[in-house]
Amino acid sequence: MKLQQVFDFLAVTQHGSVHAAARATGQTQPAMTKSLRRLENTLGLPLFERHAKGMRPNDYGKRFLPHAQHLVHETKRARDTMAQMLGDRSGKVQYGISAVASMLLAPSAIHRFRLIYPDVELSSRSGLCHTLTPLLRDGLLDFAICPLGHDLPDAQVKARTLMNSPMAVAARRGHPMRHARSLKALQEELFAVAGPPGQPGASVYQVFEQARLGSPRVDMHTDGLIDAAALVANSDRMALLPTALITTGLLREQLEIVPVEEPLPAYVISLLQRAGQPLTPAAEELATQFAGQASSLHGALP
Repeated sequence: MKLQQVFDFLAVTQHGSVHAAARATGQTQPAMTKSLRRLENTLGLPLFERHAKGMRPNDYGKRFLPHAQHLVHETKRARDTMAQMLGDRSGKVQYGISAVASMLLAPSAIHRFRLIYPDVELSSRSGLCHTLTPLLRDGLLDFAICPLGHDLPDAQVKARTLMNSPMAVAARRGHPMRHARSLKALQEELFAVAGPPGQPGASVYQVFEQARLGSPRVDMHTDGLIDAAALVANSDRMALLPTALITTGLLREQLEIVPVEEPLPAYVISLLQRAGQPLTPAAEELATQFAGQASSLHGALP
């Protein structure tokens, strides 16, 4: 099996026919047809269903697809690594990042990265640990920056803590209960749950249970911390949010911390990458800039 055959398989999968794939890649149609036949002969089975409007992967092709994508991504990373070690400042870095991490870390980190690698193409995917880890494991991302849930990544992924921000009860500026000193005083207040189960923003239930206060009054479940912060800033709802988001985020002028005395969980932003798989020099530099910004921000927190 040759890499060009794998590239051709992906091209036909993307474009839906040999004719369209050949035109998009600058090849002749007979050459691409021959390449696909050789790939299928090597694997010992057909990879496509042929129909009147073109071609689409059959069950074998669908199963082969993630392997093909992995091979191609790793080949490109190997080429980028060698070129960048020789001083080339081009290439591509693909990373995943949660919304809060992107808001707090990305602008400064990317600005400093661009001073060193002005021509590298950057591509980001938004998500949380449970959505980004499979992409990372399959080689579709160089690294991911996000909070860890209760379920840690598998053995193929390693995690490194970048920032640890205490959670706090957040309320809008001027909220009548903004000076409350205990969760008990907030039993009648409405809360927004900031994220899916297992994420720090959803731990308001556990916090109330640990304080032996039963369940909080929740009338809104959101996809994440940013949505919850916007709701809190524009209503009388409260939510558990990272201190870093309350004090340095875009809504910092509209939010304040309610000084409850009960212990609250931490919001930990981690950098995830595949175990035993070194980053390209450009990806390593970008990860370093994210880590540096996280350290700087952490040191500036109240």
